[in-house]
Amino acid sequence: MDQNDKQAIEGLFSKLRSVEQQAAARDPQAEAFIRDAITRQPGAPYYMAQTIVVQEGALQEAQSRIAALETELAAARNSRSASPFSTHGQSGSGSSPWQRSASGDTRGAQPRAGGGFLAGAAQTAMGVAGGLMLGNALGGLFGGGAAEAAEPPADAGDDIAEDAGWDDAEM
Repeated sequence: MDQNDKQAIEGLFSKLRSVEQQAAARDPQAEAFIRDAITRQPGAPYYMAQTIVVQEGALQEAQSRIAALETELAAARNSRSASPFSTHGQSGSGSSPWQRSASGDTRGAQPRAGGGFLAGAAQTAMGVAGGLMLGNALGGLFGGGAAEAAEPPADAGDDIAEDAGWDDAEM
């Protein structure tokens, strides 16, 4: 564990301590269920902490990107309204905001080298997120009530016998 790992873990538990002091009473049944799950999977808190740290970092990056895009949009709107002869949709940089964002900051995309807590955190978070997405997709496919076969139209059987030949009347 290096200093970055330690700071990330301390930051997480500092936030949890703050929530614990300000939150309402915990649900005793949920707490017992979680305690039992942790007894069966003693490594779960470690992976949960990794997942939370990675998700928090991703959320901070997303919020920063949203703020930058909102600022860029406001500037573009102001520049268009300031010049009545400007062409709609053109920005002075010669590229659209979508092109700029596609080649934007990729600091979070590269995994960390070496060992330790944060080195495996991205892998853990991807596994958890992938599992949740797969579970939700499968739940959407198979959940939501019992499947039933469609009812055929009431008179469908009669028409099939009548339409068996291409021109039965003339034969």
